Amino acid sequence: MKAFWVAWALLITSGCTSARFTPLCPSLINYPALEQQQAAMELQTNQNMQELPVMMRDYGVLRQEIRAECQKNDI
Repeated sequence: MKAFWVAWALLITSGCTSARFTPLCPSLINYPALEQQQAAMELQTNQNMQELPVMMRDYGVLRQEIRAECQKNDI
């Protein structure tokens, strides 16, 4: 019965407050231009790779989304 009252009290008090979430903004690694050029050249010269280019594009999109979210929340 005690657990019921504790749960009830938590429901009552938490129902009135609005949750404010602040996303975690991990630091992104900045790759020098020379490393970016070398990676692009390696991807272009190895025509047998199929999944790695897709994964790299996904990684790039994820980095853009992280930057946008962190800038939006001034973190």
